[in-house]
Amino acid sequence: MKKLIYLCVMLAGASFAQKNSLSISTSEYDELKKSGQLSTGTVYQFSDLVAPNKIKPNAAANKNGMCGCMLTLDNSYTLAMSPNDDGSTNYIQLPFSFDFYGTQYDSVIINNNGNISFLAPYFEFTANPFPDPGYNMIAPFWGDVDTRSANGGSVWYKVTNDAMIVIWDHVGYFDMNDNLTNTFQLVISNGQDTIIHGNNNISFCYGDMQWTTGDASSGVSGFGGFAATVGVNIGNGVDFFQVGQFDAPGIGFDGPYAFPDQIDFLDDQEVYFDVAGMNASNIPPLVINSNICDTIDVYTGDTLHKSMNLAQFALSLMTPEFGQLISYEISSNAPTGFSYVENVSNNDYINLACSFDAQGLQEGIYHIFINASDNGVPAESIEMTIPVRVHQSQLANIQTQVIAGLRVYPNPSNGAFSLSANDELTHISLISMNGSVVLERSLTGFNTEINHIAPGSYLLRAVDLNDAVQTLRVEVLP
Repeated sequence: MKKLIYLCVMLAGASFAQKNSLSISTSEYDELKKSGQLSTGTVYQFSDLVAPNKIKPNAAANKNGMCGCMLTLDNSYTLAMSPNDDGSTNYIQLPFSFDFYGTQYDSVIINNNGNISFLAPYFEFTANPFPDPGYNMIAPFWGDVDTRSANGGSVWYKVTNDAMIVIWDHVGYFDMNDNLTNTFQLVISNGQDTIIHGNNNISFCYGDMQWTTGDASSGVSGFGGFAATVGVNIGNGVDFFQVGQFDAPGIGFDGPYAFPDQIDFLDDQEVYFDVAGMNASNIPPLVINSNICDTIDVYTGDTLHKSMNLAQFALSLMTPEFGQLISYEISSNAPTGFSYVENVSNNDYINLACSFDAQGLQEGIYHIFINASDNGVPAESIEMTIPVRVHQSQLANIQTQVIAGLRVYPNPSNGAFSLSANDELTHISLISMNGSVVLERSLTGFNTEINHIAPGSYLLRAVDLNDAVQTLRVEVLP
């Protein structure tokens, strides 16, 4: 099989000038990296990596349609980089102007380690918290991505007239580890593309996030050590914000600038914002919702299981700029159906556990209204409305309706399983036997992956595009 020479370029500043070139094996490179002896400015040529026969986007493996933000990875995407560690692309030309805190850019660099930049490529694999004067970057997940192993994933991109999409698809971590992988996406635009909500010009979107830290950043089995960073940093010490830092498994999160948090908090989430011109003088609060990106569907009169009447979801409100305070108001035009409890309430972060119970409500559309404000200068706020559609349903309909080809596999599982159907799915709910809704998810595809489910017995309720409803029993083993 033909061998391919992969380049890993260590660069400083804004120059692409090469100081010297060194042919080196992957094992030699890894040892230098672990010992901190990589030379800035050196072009390392990996002489022993075998070129893959052909790398294609794997649309089936990607989390298609999760919450409407994870886009389908199809043949319209271009491979950003061959398998590498710490690599970068050349400048990629944009057919639109991207406004980054008032500076217009028409080209961008994709860096393997979970970020893009405009002034220089970055090989740095150990993330720093923001602000950091050394980097001009947008980082959906700045961590030590390594795609050299057989199942280490790839980085893809697509440029349209108004937007650029970058997908890190099931990527592994240094040192060629692929037992855990991350899938995440970045979209930048001129503010006119409908991929991003409203008139915002950046979106971070997450599939299944499984690791935080590479071996050379003091990580052990993908966690610990120096935390990965999510945020935006222009490099002047003033214009920056941070969504959070992550160094452990689990769903815990206590705010963007507190202690490092747990990576599963990001699963299936979307964060979008605007850093164009004066809009970036104070970034409004962010609303991060738990798998609720459009309309919540619930049923009244559904007697298959009481919890079928109930939608449970989390809302996270945060101010991403350092030192600001957040306040909020939340209400519904169905006050007897909607309730919430504060799980976390810090100065810059609030987590709400929300419930909408359709029992006793008339069929129709209801709404949940959220308003979050900060105390920046000038003060900014964001409003969000979540529609809730209440259907009238009967037990007979749920029992007899069948979604063609609906199956769960493997079943039983060890906490991770897939759901697929011949008909397009629009919504799923996973309900424990004590009536708690463990997972609520909107879909626009034929398959999805479900991970990190605790041992037990569950009812998995699926709805397709024709409003057919089918419920399957799912077993998760200890």
